Amino acid sequence: MYIGKTLPERPIPFEQFDPDYLANYVRDNILPKCVTERQKLICQNFVDHASAECKGDFETLMASCSRRRQDYRRWGKGDDGLMEGIQPQSYDELCVFYGNLVTFNLFVIHLELEKFIVGEDTLVLEGNVHQMYPGAMLPVAFGIEPDDEDAVYMLTIRMALFFIFDEDGMGCGEQSYTNGDPTEASFVKVPNEFVPQRFWDNMKKQQELQDADD
Repeated sequence: MYIGKTLPERPIPFEQFDPDYLANYVRDNILPKCVTERQKLICQNFVDHASAECKGDFETLMASCSRRRQDYRRWGKGDDGLMEGIQPQSYDELCVFYGNLVTFNLFVIHLELEKFIVGEDTLVLEGNVHQMYPGAMLPVAFGIEPDDEDAVYMLTIRMALFFIFDEDGMGCGEQSYTNGDPTEASFVKVPNEFVPQRFWDNMKKQQELQDADD
């Protein structure tokens, strides 16, 4: 699919932010148009993966991933895409990667689609990624000091992503290309009433787990 135009890189209106948008759109509009069984298999895996990720459902998310191999990379700085060991290269490393995504409340994402291509071993999509970030994570993740560490900020960044699948149709890699690292201008503060409830629910859950460990 192609929407017929290039999306401007700008924050999405808060009231339009929908973390279920990507999984629902692909399930309803792209999966039914897949021609081969292989295309249907990998597209369904993508829907399962995207649906679980945007809900912070760690167990279901990991069940969509291959135990055979993994190759995650993020390109854009001219290096090998591994970002100093951050990008997982095995199922065990992927468990840590997605575990952190949920623990630090980084899974609430709206991916605004511009293009989506279904192959036999790879899915390709391009558009704007809008992602909710706890203010306290901005210095850790990007070296950016927010106005309010207790607030929630929305990152907007243009990205092309390649999802890779193994022989069984399970996700075995995700490689993304960006137009540069986020800057202060990439973030906008989100009023609390526009932050999806799952963000607050998971924040409370993670705090309770931390308190129980202490």
